Amino acid sequence: MSRRTNTAVRRAVGCAVGAIGLGATLPTGYLSLVTLAGLPRPRAATGGSTDLRYVILVPAHDEAEGIADALESMVALDYPADRFRVHVVADNCTDETLAVATRCGAEGHDRIAPDDPGKGPALNWLLDRLVARGDDFDAVVIVDADTVVEPQFLRQVSAAFADGALAAQGRYSVREVEASPAVSFRWAALACRHHLRPLGRGRIGASCGLYGNGMVFERSLITERRWSGHLVEDAEFQMELLLDGHDVRYVPDAVVLAEMPTTLEQSTSQNERWERGRLELAQRYVPTLLRRLPRSPGRRIQLADAIADHLVPPLSTLVIAHVAVAGFAAVTGSRLPGAQVTARAHVVAVAAVLAHVVAGLYSVRAPRRHVLALLRAPRIVVWKLVLWCSVLWSGDDVAWTRTTRNRPTDTVAGG
Repeated sequence: MSRRTNTAVRRAVGCAVGAIGLGATLPTGYLSLVTLAGLPRPRAATGGSTDLRYVILVPAHDEAEGIADALESMVALDYPADRFRVHVVADNCTDETLAVATRCGAEGHDRIAPDDPGKGPALNWLLDRLVARGDDFDAVVIVDADTVVEPQFLRQVSAAFADGALAAQGRYSVREVEASPAVSFRWAALACRHHLRPLGRGRIGASCGLYGNGMVFERSLITERRWSGHLVEDAEFQMELLLDGHDVRYVPDAVVLAEMPTTLEQSTSQNERWERGRLELAQRYVPTLLRRLPRSPGRRIQLADAIADHLVPPLSTLVIAHVAVAGFAAVTGSRLPGAQVTARAHVVAVAAVLAHVVAGLYSVRAPRRHVLALLRAPRIVVWKLVLWCSVLWSGDDVAWTRTTRNRPTDTVAGG
């Protein structure tokens, strides 16, 4: 290879690594901002209002085996029994979901629509049904069929609505944290994604986002809109709300705890769906947000935050990108100007991402035994990186498939 060709190759590789470094630095800076803003601080006691009337909607597909615990937690909420009602839409079910829902004190609705399955269409159908028959309610709660709801949930969101919120997201976390290393890892990830980040986003004046479970909406806000059949219909719905000028309030003391797959194999299809859906939404909405940003002086924080949030990849991918750039810069330090500075900067960036994780664990007061379970994280990090890259580079659509539920004997009760 000639000297000129060798120089050109090094320059091309350097440019590619530089692009990776820049692409990793921007989301890391954003994470550092929301980490600092979201650090736990004393909160005034809230809750106690019982003025609002709620309907709790539970979309379910073949959930007879595990839905009872979820429904029992909902019908037992610490809220006047005449001011809320639990509704289960048994969506194309082939098991006893409907019968179990009725036995547990919920109202069951049987939806048979094999050509239009999915959470979004099922929610549209159930809402239309309740409105058409004249049900009286002020707000709508959406909870997954594998999720238990902590007793104060409705009181906490009522306080947020009394303070002016029209849409709210409760804290979405994990049941049975000690069931497996995969579950512990997911719990830690949600401590960052579903708790620390929403806290920080709210404190800088942005919309906290929607996460598909434990969501609450003022009646007209949801009945005048439609859920799509998108892979991440919750994130899409949140973007439509944002573009219409509505922010989502995070309510950290309104807690829902969902079952998580105990093995990586069980969670593969779910993660593929989420990552593909997020990439599609970024491609669709980031250009729109960028166009609106300069001509929306009263909404620039919310729009800029949404752009930044779309650009944050999985944390494992972010760490590996910084490590790769730092390693390349260190190896080529004598041949590229500024390489040593670049290497040091990306080592600092790795520390910033790790600080975000530590802050997330601190924000939920993570017990030591759960933190130790994360020592097995390297295998899961590699799995997540491979999965994300395969979704990023593949042009194939990821179809919705139901996440495999854990059998009762697969799990161990955890805190």
